[in-house]
Amino acid sequence: MTLFLVGFMGCGKSTVARGLAELAGWEFVDLDRRVCQMAGAEDVAEIFATRGEEEFRRLEREAIESLAFSGNAVVATGGGAPCVGDNMERLMALGTTVYLKMSPLALRDRLLHVRVVRPKIVGKSPEELLEYVTELLAEREPYYSRARVVVDCDNISSRVIVARLKYLTRQP
Repeated sequence: MTLFLVGFMGCGKSTVARGLAELAGWEFVDLDRRVCQMAGAEDVAEIFATRGEEEFRRLEREAIESLAFSGNAVVATGGGAPCVGDNMERLMALGTTVYLKMSPLALRDRLLHVRVVRPKIVGKSPEELLEYVTELLAEREPYYSRARVVVDCDNISSRVIVARLKYLTRQP
């Protein structure tokens, strides 16, 4: 069984996926890291800078396909992964999708602390960042909201979210 965590950048996908995988004794997969390994790149920003977003998305799709025959795993997808082509349909066909939902303001507040390492938000002021998050989240919400499970994550710690999602790792 594979659980795919989807949601906007900064919502806690990697932290929650890692915690849930550890709790269940499952494999943790960071889709962005897998793409970087495939590309021989240090990070996503390097791929965007040297190869462009189109190549990153192609590699991302390959990484998703590579999970088709995995054992038990919790996968933290990139924020844009479910919103490209038929990736969301593919994720839903390969496992259980979980949307970690946050408001634009909560996302902005989280991203203010990490904006240097996120290629699409580097250098944005708090106001510009909120506008960017609000607009992009509105575009992506129709994809994210198709997830089988939706968890409201505003003002909730990652540890509590992991505890709430533990039931998904119980095998019949």
